[in-house]
Amino acid sequence: MRIRNLGVAVLAASMFVVACGGDDDTASSDSASGATTGDTTGASAEDTAEDTAGATTGDTGAATSAPAATGGSTDTTADAGGATTGGTTGDTDDGGESAGLLQAPGECGEGTGEAADGDPIKLGGMATNVPGIDFTWIPKMAAIYFECVNENGGIGGRPIEYTFYEEQIDAAQIAGLATKLVEEDQVLGIVGNTSISECGVNGAYYEEQEYYAIIAGVSPDCFNQPNFSALNMGPYYSTLGGAQAAINAGAEGKMVVVSPNSPGMDFNNSGAMEFAEAEGLEVVGRLEDVPFADPAGLAQALVAEAGDGGAVVLNFTGPTVVPLLQAAEQQGLVDQVIWASSTPPNDPTVAEALGAAWDDKFLINAEFNLLDSGLPDQNHMNELYALEERDFPLSSFAQMGYLIGRATTEALLSIEGDITKESVNEAIRSLTGIESDMLCKPWYYESGTGSNVSNNTDRTVSPNGGTIVEIEDCFDIAALPGNPLDEIRANEG
Repeated sequence: MRIRNLGVAVLAASMFVVACGGDDDTASSDSASGATTGDTTGASAEDTAEDTAGATTGDTGAATSAPAATGGSTDTTADAGGATTGGTTGDTDDGGESAGLLQAPGECGEGTGEAADGDPIKLGGMATNVPGIDFTWIPKMAAIYFECVNENGGIGGRPIEYTFYEEQIDAAQIAGLATKLVEEDQVLGIVGNTSISECGVNGAYYEEQEYYAIIAGVSPDCFNQPNFSALNMGPYYSTLGGAQAAINAGAEGKMVVVSPNSPGMDFNNSGAMEFAEAEGLEVVGRLEDVPFADPAGLAQALVAEAGDGGAVVLNFTGPTVVPLLQAAEQQGLVDQVIWASSTPPNDPTVAEALGAAWDDKFLINAEFNLLDSGLPDQNHMNELYALEERDFPLSSFAQMGYLIGRATTEALLSIEGDITKESVNEAIRSLTGIESDMLCKPWYYESGTGSNVSNNTDRTVSPNGGTIVEIEDCFDIAALPGNPLDEIRANEG
């Protein structure tokens, strides 16, 4: 499997200022049996305290360097091993029977323990990486899953060669990378894309080229086009889930919903605001630049705006939100409002960074099960992650990548006959009944409505004692006039 991450020195100047390195067009094409990566940023991905998005480093851990390609991109070879957790079949929650799946829970691919060495199956994607927003964690974890597949027989003896590129929220760059994947790299499937704006830029192109992308969605365009389907539910629905948790916890008066100051984030605030208004609360939406220049001042402003007993619902990555919450604790603001969040802070490093004052008081919408659930798929992901030192933490983003890898592999294993662009995309489009102990209910690709939001049932979790614990079991994300969930659920039967 070959992974290629490339920094590109193009940036939307209205949003971010980044010093970028590398070249997006010049990485060499090596043999399929090696895993290559030139990971960008050496700090925890999404760490907003440092502008590291342009620094190119090799994968940490037991990696062997290969010659760098022309233009400065770095290729390294890494063996992610073939660890599996045993052959127990399991359903979504309890490790029971899982009907119809080609991979046993807690195992990857064919589970043979033998390395694949045939003709490669090329897949590709892209992810945003700018200061404060690093979504490369998702394709990195998908790549780890595909390496496990390759070490366990591949797809009928053929390894998966996975390529993903980093993008910096520039429409011309994003369009060029899609063209490169399709026309130059000639990938058979678009997999693992996680981007602030790529769905809007490339949706029509993928449809024209007859690709059905399997992604982690961010912008609304990722959820309202039939050629995209996400294993996650994205920030609109996850922030809405955070608002539901805050109101269930007794928030009253006013809700303040806060997201990064970047494209589409006002829409991501809107579901939470619509729900809170219907529940009788006043609502305010805010967009804030990241990293926060003055976390203490922002914490004071949010609490003052929400008022005693009100709610503050945050939609930021874990490393971004920690300084804000620490500042709130230092100023005695924890108990003045109900604090809630979209999914990204469902990250053990967030729990470790917060004091006991936050126990059960930071309500995080969780699109997936607990990272220490002890169930087969989650254990398997944790084992694969632990085989080497990684430059990203275990988190909900890692779960997204694992599930993307797992669902994509199910599609590939289902193909009878030649593996072509046409057969791969038809197999992806036909995915249904994808069960995992990480999910509240089975996932499917196509809803039949034109809007794909099959992950629409979530949990609520919170820091407690330095770890993440469950506060609410699976509940439906609210169907609102502003979203298609009523129609989607009607089609689910």
